Order: sequence, then structure tokens, then C-alpha cells
Amino acid sequence: MASAFYASVPSLHTVQRLKNLVEQKSGGAGAAGACRLWVGEHDRYGYAVLRATVAGKRIHFLAHRLAFFLHFLGTMILIDTMNVSHICHNKKCIKVEHLSYEPQSVNNSRKKCLATRECTGHHGYPKCIL
Repeated sequence: MASAFYASVPSLHTVQRLKNLVEQKSGGAGAAGACRLWVGEHDRYGYAVLRATVAGKRIHFLAHRLAFFLHFLGTMILIDTMNVSHICHNKKCIKVEHLSYEPQSVNNSRKKCLATRECTGHHGYPKCIL
């Protein structure tokens, strides 16, 4: 259901309501360079989630994907075949500067960076924050 939302242009009222919910459930901006941590609900994998009703339908959002979408609203749509990845490797982070819109293959390659604690780059996508 969230995929249809990301391919649409939501009403101004919906956008403002979702932005307010994201603001309420995040731990604030934090220090410069630091993650912006989600203090709301998490799924069984540790990802931050938000459940909200939009146009009469209950939608389960990944908070980092929603935060990214709301930040870039009007300049891009999010498609299912692309990921919004945490370049900081923190599943609870929703700071837009710590997120990258990229293919699954790039997202998977970030696992090596985390394991080795070294990032050698990701061919046109941001380096990991380690």
C-alpha cells in the first residue's frame, strides 16, 4: 500500500500531517553530523515504522523512506525497485543526509563496509558514514 502512496502527490493537508507525525516521533535534529533517531515504533527487524491513515486507508510506512519522500516531495517519486538506504548503518536514523536512494545491489554492498569498518565507495552513490 505504501508503494502507491510514494507514486502519488499527496494533498498538502496529508503532507503536513505526516511531517508533524515524523517530527513528533523523531528524537530531534541532534548534534551536527549525528543521526536523527526515531523514538516511535520499530518492526521486528529494527527498522523505524509509522502507521498512519491516508485517504481512509491504514498504511505501514518505513520511517526513513517516508522522511526521505517528504523531504524531496515534488522532485521525485519513489519506486519499489529502489531502496532508501542508511549510509550511517543505523536502522533507526531518519536524517535525510544519512539516506541514499539507490538500487538494492548498492544497498547490499554497504554490508561489506559495515563488516570491515571501511568504505571504498559505491560507484556514484554516497560513501558510508562509519
